[in-house]
Amino acid sequence: MSAHKTLTMRVQAMRYEARGIVSIELQDPEGATLPEYSPGAHIDLHLGNGLVRSYSLCGAPEVRDRYTVGVLQDRNSRGGSRFVHEQLRVGATLTVSAPRNNFELDESATHTVLVAGGIGVTPIVCMARRLAELGRSFTLLYCARTRAEAAFVESLSVYGDAVRFHFDDEAGARPT
Repeated sequence: MSAHKTLTMRVQAMRYEARGIVSIELQDPEGATLPEYSPGAHIDLHLGNGLVRSYSLCGAPEVRDRYTVGVLQDRNSRGGSRFVHEQLRVGATLTVSAPRNNFELDESATHTVLVAGGIGVTPIVCMARRLAELGRSFTLLYCARTRAEAAFVESLSVYGDAVRFHFDDEAGARPT
C-alpha cells in the first residue's frame, strides 16, 4: 500500500489515559475494514488547523475496524497536540495516512527487551501485546515521572513480572 494513500476517518472515542494523555479511536465512517499494520507502525493525522502529525498506533493490529493512538498534550506544542486536546471531538472526521512502519518489531528474537519513557510507550504497548500473543519471552521497562502521567499502566500490568515500572517520584530518583 502506498505511503501516500489517505483515509477519511471519524473520531469514534476519546479516552483519558493519564494526566495530559488521551487515546483517540478512529474508525471508517462506513465501517470499512482498515489497512493492516504491524506493531511499531504509525499514522499521520491531518488536523483541522492545517498541521500534520505522526502518532504511533497502540491498538491491536488484528482488530481491523479501528486505529488507536495516544496523544500527550505537549507543554511545548507547536499546535498539534494542543489541537487534539482542546479542539478535536468525538464525531469529527480527519484525513489519516495509511499506516507505515519505521520501527519494526523483530518477532524472532529469543528474548526482547523493550524500553519506554512517557508517551513513548504507545508503540511499545502494541509490541508487548504481540510478543505475549506469540508466547515470546520479553521484558518491558517503562519509566515515567509519576504513575499519574503514565498511560496504559493497567493494560500493561496484565503481563505480570515481564513489565517493570519505574516512576521517578516513587523511586525518589530517575532510573539509572
